[in-house]
Amino acid sequence: MKVSRTLTTTVLTAGLLAGGTMMATAPAQADAAPAHSYAAQGDSGKATTAQSESGQKTSTQADDRRDEIISRAQTWVDQGVPYNWDTTHPDPQGKQYRMDCSGFVSMAWGLDDSLNTVTLPDVSHKIDKDELKPGDVLMKGGPGTEGANGHVVIFNGWANDDKTAYHALEENGSLGSVAHEVSYPYDQDDSFVPYRLNGL
Repeated sequence: MKVSRTLTTTVLTAGLLAGGTMMATAPAQADAAPAHSYAAQGDSGKATTAQSESGQKTSTQADDRRDEIISRAQTWVDQGVPYNWDTTHPDPQGKQYRMDCSGFVSMAWGLDDSLNTVTLPDVSHKIDKDELKPGDVLMKGGPGTEGANGHVVIFNGWANDDKTAYHALEENGSLGSVAHEVSYPYDQDDSFVPYRLNGL
């Protein structure tokens, strides 16, 4: 290729004129694919790689946080903590949380206090069904869901490929702390909406 020969000749001539010793090099190819190195990409390559590494780190941290949420919830399930919205029970570190559905979620999420179904939406945000991951919740929450009017359960993965049932962890009024399979969104009650803890 004429461009390659000309480029090689120019580089050799410049090197010899400068008094340097030239090593034999392969001729440059005008149609070669761009190199995937910081040198070839410049600062934008560094930024892209840094963003990719940052995204992987953030994803790993989120996965670790999700594992922690499920693990914390499982401690109450393993202990068979009964349902009682007038009483508290300790988390693994000894902090007390209310023994109802929203206290259970507050404990699993590691919140500072036992929130309720009215206030849990203040520390979380709605997501789509297809975005659900372990540690997210299905909630009938917000204004008007005080007391027995609201409920919340922790999502722990799909139970089938059709996404019509999922593995749930919850503090249930009749079952206490339990891990079981629930039909989506919550026994087919469409007032339950997927939520994710802010920052997760």
